[in-house]
Amino acid sequence: MDDPLNSDSPESDADYVLEQQAGHLLRRAHQRHAAIFQGLIGDSQLTTLQFAALVRLRDLGEVSQNQLGRLTAMDAATMQGVIKRLAARGLIARRPDPDD
Repeated sequence: MDDPLNSDSPESDADYVLEQQAGHLLRRAHQRHAAIFQGLIGDSQLTTLQFAALVRLRDLGEVSQNQLGRLTAMDAATMQGVIKRLAARGLIARRPDPDD
């Protein structure tokens, strides 16, 4: 993919419009979504990732941490942090998997 800010690129610097770049628009949409979410949820400590995990747990009941990560599109490290914070707040209960 050509770098529009690189002088070797066929597109000149003058043709590069930040507001027309997909990445910029996605970042702005995410910022707006996060602001709306925080305003509606009423819990400044609850993140969108934590909310997604809670919704999946509500829908499915007890699942493994790995399965929950897959179902919410979170990598293992992120899921572990989400679970720890939810458990610390008493929003979920953790227990060892007897088959693990």
